[in-house]
Amino acid sequence: MEAMLKKIGLTALSAGLGVLVFEPFAWWPLALVAWIPFLYVLKDASPRAAFYLGLFHGLLLFGGTLSWMWTIFGRASIALWAIVAMFTAITALLIVRLPTKSRWQGAVLAAAVWAGVEFFRAEIFTLTFPWITPGTGVPPNWITPIVGVYGVTFLIVLGNALLLTRWKQGLAILLLLVPAVLTFPGVPEPDDQIRVGLVQDESAMIRQLKASSEPLLGKVDAVVWPEYSLGRFEESTLEVGKAIAAQTGLFVASGLEEIDGQDHNTAFVISTAGIEGRHVKNHPVHFFADGVAGTVAEPVATQLGKVGTPVCFDCDHQDVIRKMTAKGAEFFLIPSLDKIEWSARQHEQHGVLFQHRAAENGRWLAVASSSGVTQIIDPRGQVRARLPLMDEGVLVGEIGRTDHRTIFQRGGWLLGPAMMWVTGAAMLWLVWRKYSKSAPKQVPDLPR
Repeated sequence: MEAMLKKIGLTALSAGLGVLVFEPFAWWPLALVAWIPFLYVLKDASPRAAFYLGLFHGLLLFGGTLSWMWTIFGRASIALWAIVAMFTAITALLIVRLPTKSRWQGAVLAAAVWAGVEFFRAEIFTLTFPWITPGTGVPPNWITPIVGVYGVTFLIVLGNALLLTRWKQGLAILLLLVPAVLTFPGVPEPDDQIRVGLVQDESAMIRQLKASSEPLLGKVDAVVWPEYSLGRFEESTLEVGKAIAAQTGLFVASGLEEIDGQDHNTAFVISTAGIEGRHVKNHPVHFFADGVAGTVAEPVATQLGKVGTPVCFDCDHQDVIRKMTAKGAEFFLIPSLDKIEWSARQHEQHGVLFQHRAAENGRWLAVASSSGVTQIIDPRGQVRARLPLMDEGVLVGEIGRTDHRTIFQRGGWLLGPAMMWVTGAAMLWLVWRKYSKSAPKQVPDLPR
């Protein structure tokens, strides 16, 4: 009993340290050690104990970081925390069940399983939710444009696991991450600047948004309004966009568009000539009337260059911005929405994800959010400018164009899916081994 209480205490410690890693605390160096107590208790845990300890860890971590969900979903948020925590439980179960022949192999396998399950939970599962992962717990760094956030997760867990068995190697890996973060610079000011005006306004009233945009007219190259700022898109709405574009050059905003009798949350790129292009949100937010999911992620060719216009939750996932960049997007103008009542914690956690997408793909991002975080991010994931949360306002700044492709873009992104498939194969092997051993042995029919 005493041993189990110790395991529970260490699991709670690990989850508590994990909570401090993410916004609003953002004590990112704790990410380098936060998972050690949890991995320690798994060393001699039974599969059953590992599963429940993982579930406990997940409930504490996600309940602590995603406490803002209670404001939106009430008691149902407990079920949502439990669903996400279930993936931590599965990770713990696999770590203790998979046989290894050496400490190095055990650490590598634990890190691969952790990152593989995380990738499935964040990018593939029906209720995809890419928040609160070790890889997003540290700021964008030199490793991000090589293997992305799931590769960073792999290295963090690998270092934590090795500290328990081969501490010198584990320390070396974790110390590698410190200068990777601290020496990761921004980029110089772009030579060929695009001046953008980003409107932060919660009202979603076109008259008020137009009034907020008036000081920008004739002074910027593009105006971006938040997600859903156009309401239901109509011909009169298009005229508003064309009028703004006439005095700027480009206008980007999103609204509901009816296509074949179904609503689609669409980002429109509008010039004086009309609609230059559109993007239907690929990742509608779960449990909200957020339109039918789009299946195409392509940039729009404009007089300013090729622009990507993912919408809000699209940028939480790695695929949309990656696909747009692969198809030539040189910069991004992004409508987003985070309601005031969802809390500053939710806004800050969401804002961080845009920074990682910028660093993975090496692109300038300009994000106009309803109540924050409205921000301009450079290709290294550094925030160049932002507005205070919850206040109405306009952010003016410069971004640049680039056609450089990062290693992540050229194939580094495949590490996450690869670890997911390795984890899936390991699970199938465990199932096969269990049932092959439990199956009754066939007695040969010998000649008499």
